[in-house]
Amino acid sequence: MKNEAEFLAKYHQAVVLANKDQIEKMKPKIASLWVNEWMAQVGDSITDPEEFRSTFESFLTDELGFADDSKVSIAGDELVIDVGGCAICPGNDLLRKAGEPTLCPITPTGLMAISRVMGKKATLEGVDKEGKPVGWCQIKYKLAEK
Repeated sequence: MKNEAEFLAKYHQAVVLANKDQIEKMKPKIASLWVNEWMAQVGDSITDPEEFRSTFESFLTDELGFADDSKVSIAGDELVIDVGGCAICPGNDLLRKAGEPTLCPITPTGLMAISRVMGKKATLEGVDKEGKPVGWCQIKYKLAEK
């Protein structure tokens, strides 16, 4: 394949545009499929924060492989995913520039993983892309007891 990254961006753009009216429903469906697959591997729950952090980071990096680099950190009541070289973002960038909706299933994957596997309530605090190239971001979640 001559330019895999360019093809993937155009493919992502086409999938989103073809399903434009279903995008908000697709995000949690994709996330749920991924988290359920991961839960089957880890045996449902991981309540130890360090074990969860390490295992979730491995899942994002080795199983999903959506980015060149995915680092998960937990400090107090905050979980952060630092993403570098995301394969999804270039397609979303094309969509954003055209004024179209975007599709990032990683943020709901974090929410569901925290809730279903770690057993905590998760709130998305935000996604910081400011000053970063396309494909780099920091996703922040607030953790609380259920």
